[in-house]
Order: sequence, then structure tokens, then C-alpha cells
Amino acid sequence: MALPFLDFPEAFDASECEAILALAARETLEPATVWNGAANHVDARTRQAERCYWPRDWETDWIYQRLDTLFAEAAVRFETEVDPVFEDIQFVRYCAGAHFQTWHSDAGVDRYEERRISVSVELSDADDYEGGVLEIAPAMGLVRTLPRGGGRLFRSRMIHRVTPVTRGIRHALVAWTGKRG
Repeated sequence: MALPFLDFPEAFDASECEAILALAARETLEPATVWNGAANHVDARTRQAERCYWPRDWETDWIYQRLDTLFAEAAVRFETEVDPVFEDIQFVRYCAGAHFQTWHSDAGVDRYEERRISVSVELSDADDYEGGVLEIAPAMGLVRTLPRGGGRLFRSRMIHRVTPVTRGIRHALVAWTGKRG
């Protein structure tokens, strides 16, 4: 059976999580969007969160390099090929009530080859929030299993969602990679 996901519990250490949160603190976060087949748009019924994107530059290159390493290892385990991260990475903040409730795939028809592996990195301590669980079908779980700094990598074609945060704030780093078109 193919691996449904791959966990890296120590993808980033606590000081690196703090550095990522400090980068985000300087940003103006915008409402997270969803793709409707034609364009990105805000739909709070489907996804309610705030986010910003970071390109690979002198401030973020260390994050990209770490993700490139994780993706390369996951590609071997998932028996696929990937390029280094070539899309901007996404910082996401889920406050109480926030979610990505609709089951979705990161690949979709528009990015089927471009996005082969996705990652979600936990930037918050487990006791900072409740809810906000990343569920991946069919291997769903309602208990957070990764510590702060842990990354969960999964095939971008797998459907997944984030349950509503019921208390506190969840911060996550999200990225994808695959093969450039």
C-alpha cells in the first residue's frame, strides 16, 4: 500500500518556528482564497483563514532549502520526481472559527503535474489551539500527532481539509512542489 503521508517531526526547530513567525508579523495577512476552476476568490464558507505568500529571496531562502530537502526525501519515499520548490510558500493563520472545511486536492486539474507533494508545517505549540486538524483522506485522524516544527508531507492529489479551530490560533507553513510545466 502506498504511504498516505510522511511525517518529519523535527522539520524545523523552535527557534526556526519563531523566525518564521517573526517574518509573518511584518506582513499584512489577507483573507485566504479558494480556486473555483476559473479564478481565486474569497469564500468563507469553504475556507476561512488569513495568509501571505513568500517568494524565494535572501530572507526566505533558508526555509526553501529546508523544504527542498524534505520534498526530495519524500519524493524517494513516494516514488516520484520533484523539482526544488518553485511556487511561493504560504504562511497561514487560523484564528478561532477558521478552517478549510471543504475536502480538496492541492493538485486539481490545473496543477496536476506541477504539484505532486504538499507539506503543512506546524508553527504553533499543540496547547496554543484546539481543532484545526489537518485531515487527509483516507488516513484521517482527529488528534494532532506532530509537535511544533513538525512537517506532514502528502501527495498533492490526496483530498484533505482543516477542521475549524475551536480555541486559540494555529499557524502553519504550507508549500507544494512537483515538476515544472
